Amino acid sequence: MPSILSRLLLALVVVPAALCAQQGQALYQVFCASCHLPDRFHVGPSLIEIAGLYRDQPAAFVAWCQKPQPKRKGVIHMPAMAHVREAQLLQIHAWVVASTAGKQEVKVADGDRFRASPSMRRRPLVQRIFMPDAGPAAIAVAVNDTWHYCWDAGPCRLRYVWKGDFIDGWPVWRANGNALAKVVGDVVLREARSPLPVGDARPRFLGYRITDGLPTFRYRIGGVWVVERITPLPGGRGLARSFAIFGASDGWRLTLTPSEHLVYSSDDGTFDGAVFTPAADKRAAFTIVMEERR
Repeated sequence: MPSILSRLLLALVVVPAALCAQQGQALYQVFCASCHLPDRFHVGPSLIEIAGLYRDQPAAFVAWCQKPQPKRKGVIHMPAMAHVREAQLLQIHAWVVASTAGKQEVKVADGDRFRASPSMRRRPLVQRIFMPDAGPAAIAVAVNDTWHYCWDAGPCRLRYVWKGDFIDGWPVWRANGNALAKVVGDVVLREARSPLPVGDARPRFLGYRITDGLPTFRYRIGGVWVVERITPLPGGRGLARSFAIFGASDGWRLTLTPSEHLVYSSDDGTFDGAVFTPAADKRAAFTIVMEERR
């Protein structure tokens, strides 16, 4: 009696190849695109290389995806695609073969594999990745082409801000998570602690929501609920840091970390050095501007 895979292969014979490949393209975007680029090695081999290995072997392609084995030294081990149906894997195979016909591999140096990804060049960009000088729950955010920051979901606070390029995450991928990404730029602020008067309360991260490509963080500190969002200033002058505070007592203040590269200001309160006091009618929602010092 023919196997399920044999029957699927037979059924695909009567399906137009173009339709099968078109469906495979959508599946590739969902299941494969984060690790496999069409024409160059990224986290895993390119589609061109994969097509060369499995062009006339769809069954072998499916078997490999379902139960991959370590193949390259120093490259992250591909996880099993057991959650993807055999029929879908065959459609992905058809797309890989069709989309790479006549194309040639682009050679990329190890250090550029991660940064070469089109997804990594998109702005804004939120990247969950292991970062230096931060806990394991670090979140790297490319606000635009110039300004970037690292926010730590463990202690629920900003860690640092930098200018320049974004990050090189290849060390993390190459070491299967046993390494840190590299900041590609100049750090202009390292925040020593949360500016909020947290006391001995332990922060609890409540997640974030992406709006217009940028995250809005939600967290709780004791009985105080906080919503925080960092956005770019017009003209590339710096960043705006907005807070919404619920449940805080009257008369509290924010103590910011001084920076030789940034100037703090706000229309929603007053500064005494690096200590910010929100106006009486702005205690629940205010914005602090972090502008590059000229």
